[in-house]
Amino acid sequence: MRYKHSFLIATLLLTAGRGFAASKEMQELQRDVAQLQDQMRTLQSGFDTKMAALQVLVQNALDAANKANTTVNVLSSSVNDSVDRALKERLTPISGVTAKVDNIGNDVSDVRNSMADLTAQMNKLQSQISDINNAVKLCQSPGAALPPPGGSTTPGVASSAGGSPPPAETIFNNAYRDETGGKLDLALSGYTDFLKFYPQDPNAGTAQFRIGEIHYTQGHMDEAVKDFDAVIERFPNSQNTPDAYFMKGMALKQSNHKEAAATDFRALIAKFPSSPQARQAKDQLTAMGYSASASPARRRK
Repeated sequence: MRYKHSFLIATLLLTAGRGFAASKEMQELQRDVAQLQDQMRTLQSGFDTKMAALQVLVQNALDAANKANTTVNVLSSSVNDSVDRALKERLTPISGVTAKVDNIGNDVSDVRNSMADLTAQMNKLQSQISDINNAVKLCQSPGAALPPPGGSTTPGVASSAGGSPPPAETIFNNAYRDETGGKLDLALSGYTDFLKFYPQDPNAGTAQFRIGEIHYTQGHMDEAVKDFDAVIERFPNSQNTPDAYFMKGMALKQSNHKEAAATDFRALIAKFPSSPQARQAKDQLTAMGYSASASPARRRK
């Protein structure tokens, strides 16, 4: 009996000890949980504080970026306006200078054309002086018949009794006198008769050239082109051949056949590169907007 009571008491004490131990562990666990909760609340509070501070910083950064962007836009607009004003202020005088340069270029082109025409006239005068010298030499030769002081003596009128034409010198001098006196139709008739009766005379090339000059003076450009062509084809070694090339080009230019005129000017330059007429032909090509080579130059604008 005592044994049973002792066993029961021992069992109760053991159970009570275990219950007390479990209660103590529970209290410690609850205390630990409470500490953890306090730490979590502390961490949460710190996290919330830092996040609030970070949000403030981010917002400030965004505001600063927006302000900077606005400032950059305003500055860019100001710079663009300043650049535009500066360009306008600088380009306005340049545009005026460009217009003046264009006007000067047009004036220079007009002067060049005038110089080319003057050169052609000088060339014609030089040819006339050469013809005068030839006529003087003919007059000084023995047996040369001088033209009458009153005017023209054409071959058809002043033939000898036997029906033969007057001497070549007489016909040529009379025709030349008519030309210099302004009697161009009589001069044409005289030069034509000269070529008819004396086609092999040394002055035949000059007579043919004078016919072309008269037609050019009268404004008969198509006939002048044919006359100068005759000099080139029939008298290729004549002293008038370079002049014939040049005047043929001038006649074609006057009749608005510029491509054909350029072709003849280039032919003159190729055949007589060192002649004064070749330099005049180059001036004409430049004035027309062409080059001395086979391809036309690009016109200036």
